[in-house]
Amino acid sequence: MSNPIPQRHDPPEAIRAIRILVQAKNLRMAKQQVRQLQKGSDDATWAMIVEIANTLRFKTDTVARTKLRKLWRDNEQFRPLIEACVSKPGERQYIPEPPKPAQTTTTWASKVDQRVDPGKRIEPSERVRTPNTKIIHDYEKSLTRAERDDPGTDPPEPDSDPHDYDQAAVIHISTSLCVSCRLERPAIDDFTERVQLGRGVDGLCDECRSLGRPGLPELPAGHTLTDQVHARLDYLAEHFHTDSRGLFRQEWRYADQHARPIISAWVKTHTTPDAETAAPPRHETIDLNSWCRSCGEYRQLSDRGKDLCFDCDPHCWQSVAPAGSIAVRHEQYQHEFGTDTAKPTSTPPGEPPKSASHNTSAGRETPPKTERTAALAKSPTASKVGEPPVSADTNAWSGARALAQERRRAISRRPDAVVKRSIR
Repeated sequence: MSNPIPQRHDPPEAIRAIRILVQAKNLRMAKQQVRQLQKGSDDATWAMIVEIANTLRFKTDTVARTKLRKLWRDNEQFRPLIEACVSKPGERQYIPEPPKPAQTTTTWASKVDQRVDPGKRIEPSERVRTPNTKIIHDYEKSLTRAERDDPGTDPPEPDSDPHDYDQAAVIHISTSLCVSCRLERPAIDDFTERVQLGRGVDGLCDECRSLGRPGLPELPAGHTLTDQVHARLDYLAEHFHTDSRGLFRQEWRYADQHARPIISAWVKTHTTPDAETAAPPRHETIDLNSWCRSCGEYRQLSDRGKDLCFDCDPHCWQSVAPAGSIAVRHEQYQHEFGTDTAKPTSTPPGEPPKSASHNTSAGRETPPKTERTAALAKSPTASKVGEPPVSADTNAWSGARALAQERRRAISRRPDAVVKRSIR
């Protein structure tokens, strides 16, 4: 049988020749014809051949024929090539349709009637307490999560600190407080040998347990949540001053949703309500701005007069001494030395009146003469009024000072003397 060898410029005939060689099971010659077709075809023709081959390879027969029809409509110059590549009926050169599942009769499930016996349900407060080890195991897993997997390699150094200290500071307390020091306890403090044996928690933190401080008594095996909460509350009532319910309110705040009703019932039975404190008296407030009762204007009211502004309040008419004024000191001076009772002399109109109790000397006010100042003036030991008396100790100190100054001057006149000057 002679093998057809088409011309290089006729790709459709080459495709038909390759089909005949494949049907004759001459695959070596068919591959050679494909290589010659690739060498003799341009890029656009070979790209179309590759597109048709992928369509027939990866698509089912129905989808492949639909896509080839679209290529046939859009590419008029490649229509003979597409017609040569379309599989003929019965050639099985395409992916067959998947087999349809066998039609079976559908059997619907019957209605399930669920019933709950209230007598067999156990309340959370009556359930047997078992040690909750999930928190401990999760904590240990989180510790080993950041460790290295390969022992021989160094762990990668993170770019930043992975610990969120702010989030750790606001984390919710999941355990109760210590019954001895009343501080927070980590969850690992409840993972003790006593808890594993089913004897209940001791309520102590690790530090108080190491110091030997007493804790909650042991409970019998199979105890319930109610027994554990009652044992804790009885211990607190015995070892702390529980005149008020403040301590039990703290216990209720840090308890879970199952223990809170038990704590509330125990507190109502074993304690008395706190005495109600009287509400603080409410003081009448005064509006800062309102209508004045005297002038009838909307102004700022005085804190002394009721419904009076600062201009209408008589308490605000008093003169106020400004900061740094000597008026207050002058009044105290007059009160100390007394005032002259002489009547003031007449003054011409237009001039301010002169006070008889004040004398002026060289533009300065002088204190008035009183019986005390007159007695001091007539005293033989006093030199002048207003000058302090000079004692013997003062004269001796002044003489010694003058002698020391003269000695320093004499030393400074010598050529070989060392002068020590003090900076004052």
